Amino acid sequence: MPVPKVFAWSADSTNPVGAEYIVMERIPGIQIFKKWDEMGESNRISLIKRITQWERELSEIQFPASGSLYYKSSLKDEERIPLDPVVDPEGAFCAGPSCDLAWSVKRDHPSIYCGPWKTISEMGISLVERSLSNSMDHPNPKLPASLNGPAEERSAILKMAKETIPAVANNPKLLEQSQPTLWHTDLHMGNIFVAEVDPGEVTGFIDWQHCSISRLFLQARWPVFVSLPEDYQKGLVMPQLPPDFEDMDDEEKEIALYNKAKATWTKAYEVATFLNNKKAWKAMQVPLLFKDIFRRCGETWDEGILPLREVLIELFLSQADLGFRERALSLNFTEEQIAQYAKEFEIYEEWHGLHKFVKEMLDTDNDGWISSNRDLNEVRTRNKMLFDYYISKPGISKRSDEIQRMWPFALDI
Repeated sequence: MPVPKVFAWSADSTNPVGAEYIVMERIPGIQIFKKWDEMGESNRISLIKRITQWERELSEIQFPASGSLYYKSSLKDEERIPLDPVVDPEGAFCAGPSCDLAWSVKRDHPSIYCGPWKTISEMGISLVERSLSNSMDHPNPKLPASLNGPAEERSAILKMAKETIPAVANNPKLLEQSQPTLWHTDLHMGNIFVAEVDPGEVTGFIDWQHCSISRLFLQARWPVFVSLPEDYQKGLVMPQLPPDFEDMDDEEKEIALYNKAKATWTKAYEVATFLNNKKAWKAMQVPLLFKDIFRRCGETWDEGILPLREVLIELFLSQADLGFRERALSLNFTEEQIAQYAKEFEIYEEWHGLHKFVKEMLDTDNDGWISSNRDLNEVRTRNKMLFDYYISKPGISKRSDEIQRMWPFALDI
């Protein structure tokens, strides 16, 4: 897998530079989003297939635990787990604590364990402890109060998740797809470089600094640039144009053709993963609830407590179908609670749907990051235009000031 060579690095901010740094080689070529439209469909499909082959190479590397990859010399004995000599004959590397920025909470809460985790249950419980620590400090001021919930409720739901995780972690459907795996989880078009003359040739992948070792069922995913389109059908169902395509106007036809092309790229990744990386394909078939309890335990700061509560309710209702023995999960919700919580979850879905819509339209992330080659003032103008468009849509019941409070980015800049 082509990656940049690292020439020098420092994880010590007290160095002469005064900051942590990585100096690496410049990847030749050009980011693929600048060539995607002109590179031809055969090159696009070939590139997608090749990515699944590189991902197979990553998934075949055996790691002893989840966490991050380190030089052994950079950690204390109690912080590291050595790699198998077959993988690391010179004994230079090890698995150690997670470098993910979300674990920076350890600075204020030294008792939180950040890895390495030998078991799924250990990792899940650490995620709960991290969220509990955040919850005790203060709620996320960017979230509406209705999504944060009272402190007592946040704590109760997280403790319920903590009691549930060991049973989920030992479910056979999960254990089969749980080997610790190194993966690039942010494969968007800005992180893939191709040769400028021959865009079918990948010259490198960048943005590895926050990649970590985690369980395969949490790692394997659709790359960002081939993420699932709306109404996508998995399996041996080829993407088709809408049945009323011929009756559409030119603009609608253009959108329909693009949606079919995007679904075709997604299908190419799905089929190629099945053929080239059966491990990852099987991991992607793991029931979503098994993945969601771990993801939601770690996202309560960003998304609030309601999504985690909803996962626990779904687990409670589906435990027999998921293969749990009776009373294996220490969960209990009354019909009245489930009905009430469903109404509250609708508030989250509206908020989340709005944020997803805005980020997709502005091509940005939760922090409002944009590529350096884009005009910031233009994006700010688009943000305001998008808000004006949204509040004018038919069927919008909220007032403009209510929507402005939900809007992910400031409008008065």
